[in-house]
Amino acid sequence: MIARRYPDGPSTLSAFGGMASSGSLSRVPGFLERVAREYGPVASWRMPRARFWFIDEPALIEQIMTASGYDVIKGRGLRRMRRLLGMGLLTSDEPLHLRQRRLVQPAFHRERVAGYAATMIASARETAEALADGETVAVDALMNRLALRIAASTLFSADVDDDADAIGRAVTGAMAAFPASLSAFGELLDHVPWHPATRRFKAARADLDTVIYRLIEERRRDPRDHGDLLSILLSSRDENGDAMPTELVRDEALTLLLAGHETTANALAWTWDALARDAAVEARLHAELDEVLGDRDPVPSDYPRLPFTRDVVAEAMRLRPPAWILGRRVIRPIRLGSWDVPAGSVLLTSQLVTHRNPRFWTEPERFRPERWSNGETERLPRFAYFPFGGGNRVCIGESFAWTEAVLVLATLARRIRFQGLDPSRVPLDPLVTLRPGRPIIMRAEFRSAHVSV
Repeated sequence: MIARRYPDGPSTLSAFGGMASSGSLSRVPGFLERVAREYGPVASWRMPRARFWFIDEPALIEQIMTASGYDVIKGRGLRRMRRLLGMGLLTSDEPLHLRQRRLVQPAFHRERVAGYAATMIASARETAEALADGETVAVDALMNRLALRIAASTLFSADVDDDADAIGRAVTGAMAAFPASLSAFGELLDHVPWHPATRRFKAARADLDTVIYRLIEERRRDPRDHGDLLSILLSSRDENGDAMPTELVRDEALTLLLAGHETTANALAWTWDALARDAAVEARLHAELDEVLGDRDPVPSDYPRLPFTRDVVAEAMRLRPPAWILGRRVIRPIRLGSWDVPAGSVLLTSQLVTHRNPRFWTEPERFRPERWSNGETERLPRFAYFPFGGGNRVCIGESFAWTEAVLVLATLARRIRFQGLDPSRVPLDPLVTLRPGRPIIMRAEFRSAHVSV
């Protein structure tokens, strides 16, 4: 009997229908779930450009995440994002990625993140105090503005409130143009200036560049060390003593501004949606906040005293992970488990699928924050849960994101409960991040613990 060269998987026609919907990625999560259910933890299929592999096995996901950057590189999705982000941490490959990561790392050291926490709390308090009791709000938009303010204040010592609407529109425009850029003719669209996706993308990039280059220019006129990311970028020197090129400063600054608010904003939006649908979990959260905080806002040292608040965020990111898919392209043949993966192959993993795999999770579709403290998750294999990726490409801002999400949730939930107004399920909008597919409209109701500070 001849050994199979590739694992079983869907036909090319089926895969094309599941992955290549024109102008949309909406079918991809469902397609990958079907692949995992029908073909098991390792599946493979042929597409016109390459052979694809889908991996839903934690041990193999770990292999992919920890593979050498000279064997596997970023997949086509993030490489296409270079049109917007340039060669920042999210999109660059080795050796540039390692050099830039070492440079940026000090801005995310534990002590520095602890210093950012006070700004996170203050920004959340201002957001709460700007709301009126009974006011109707789009919570996803509210979290986006708040997370953007926090990222700009902490990483760039800047106030971008006046630019928030322009940045929000630009990011949404770039996200909307992203699926078309992944089509079979995506590269050709870059050279078709009248195509709607190309126009949206160019307008979005121009708007974001206006903000970022202004921040860089303002800092260069005031070159004091502000102790933030922008100071680190502008003061860095290479082995020849030369400053970082302005274009690369722009790429890193834009990458971290967008990545530093987009994912956390989505995590918080999905968290509020889940809480509004489960009164028992919401009541337990409020009980912890009332016991630990009473009638005051949190302080940075409260973070470890809010374990259930963290569990709520962790569970929301399990069900609706902001980073929902990861792709790698194999550039040198690798061994993956019992399979030989040839160069040119595309490896896909999906947090959205693995985080709800019934082989690892009890009641995988239910929102159960208690699973994080009752011993269930202690038995999980590594990489059954990987909302921030892993290996040498793990999200550099992971501790920043956890700190922000927990302290913002605590600050707001102590004062306010968001009452859902639309009981229908919020659809997914799977783009670069997992966004809500419609506005999450809620009513802000002051709690008895609310007190104006």
